[in-house]
Amino acid sequence: MIQGLYAAASGMIATEDRQAVIANNIANAATSGFKRQNAITEGFKEIFMGKFSSASRLNAERGPGGGMNLTNVYTDYASGPIAMTNNPLHVALQGPGFLAVETPVGERFTRNGEFTIDAEGQLTTPDGYPIVGDGGAISVAGGSAEISADGTVLVDNVPVGKLRIVEFDDPNLLERYGESLFAPVDAAGAPRPGDNTTVVPGGLESSNVQIPFEMAQMTLGMRTYNANQKVINAIDETMGRLINEVGMPT
Repeated sequence: MIQGLYAAASGMIATEDRQAVIANNIANAATSGFKRQNAITEGFKEIFMGKFSSASRLNAERGPGGGMNLTNVYTDYASGPIAMTNNPLHVALQGPGFLAVETPVGERFTRNGEFTIDAEGQLTTPDGYPIVGDGGAISVAGGSAEISADGTVLVDNVPVGKLRIVEFDDPNLLERYGESLFAPVDAAGAPRPGDNTTVVPGGLESSNVQIPFEMAQMTLGMRTYNANQKVINAIDETMGRLINEVGMPT
């Protein structure tokens, strides 16, 4: 009976963590270049079985019972739809590539092509991080800036730099940094030129979040949470009756 309490409680905790991931997806549905996350839950028995080379090492009577845990959160890199804004400082990427960005903690990568110009005349992200070109930061001060289909940045039709677009062997291994930036890791492979990626000037890649799907998943999570809560209430009532009534003289 106590094991049932632990199983239901672990289910509630895992569901809370999963709901937080879904809520973050919904909150960033309008963030350009945002990639949704998917939370993976797994039963404790499967987790323990995976940690042992042989199932015989588990005692069938004392081995792990029910319950589940949030084991992983992975990023869905599926492309989002491209919305044309006709803004000369907006670009969308078609293909697996990323735009290079300079941050205080080093180079990071993004799919968000919603560029702005800071007080120093540099091309930046909405958060103020400089966009990295082939020769470093790109200055667009002193004229009308636009970006061509090959990633060249022009000021008054004069090239001043070119966007650095990179690809990775396995982008699924990149680490998230904020909402729309990704940090390089050795396991993902060294960044290489984005030869398989094209630039769409005047467009933005929308997030790949589908609100109806996320809302359905959130509703399912709420029902799962409520079901586990009812289990705990039922066990609590049963234990109360055992304590107060069993063994009492009639």
